[in-house]
Amino acid sequence: MAASPGPAGVGGAGAVYGSGPLGFALDSGLEIKRSVEQTLLPLVSQITTLINHKDNTKKSDKTLQAIQRVGQAVNLAVGRFVKVGEAIANENWDLKEEINIACIEAKQAGETIAALTDITNLNHLESDGQITIFTDKTGVIKAARLLLSSVTKVLLLADRVVIKQIITSRNKRLTIYNLRHS
Repeated sequence: MAASPGPAGVGGAGAVYGSGPLGFALDSGLEIKRSVEQTLLPLVSQITTLINHKDNTKKSDKTLQAIQRVGQAVNLAVGRFVKVGEAIANENWDLKEEINIACIEAKQAGETIAALTDITNLNHLESDGQITIFTDKTGVIKAARLLLSSVTKVLLLADRVVIKQIITSRNKRLTIYNLRHS
């Protein structure tokens, strides 16, 4: 596989690093993109479900509970994700600030989605058994965009950590190889 030249001779997207007797191919651009996309698919699916619920203002109790469960599920998943991101940040001081900022944004977005889908404060039961609410769909969309953006940042930064670890490991292996064969 040929490497794509980047600025000033540095490998760009699709660059292959570390091919040699002890090296291995690392397609930095394509693999990171796939990793981020695969990780985000379940989150995108849940958010799409939230946003695409019917726009009518009268919703059955069952529908409202389903919307609330999805909002809570998104928030819980984000909470677990943030804990992992914070652990990665604590082990990687050079990226700690960037990861922590992205984690804070993700946490705020998850909490906003949960709050906007919370039905516990609704007491507007109509005579037909339906609850009339005016959901803040724009707020959910804004929070979802922030969430996807911040989660993507954390994933990309985590991938940078992994790439750095792979390169460090490869360099150690090359040093040992060169010492044995010189």
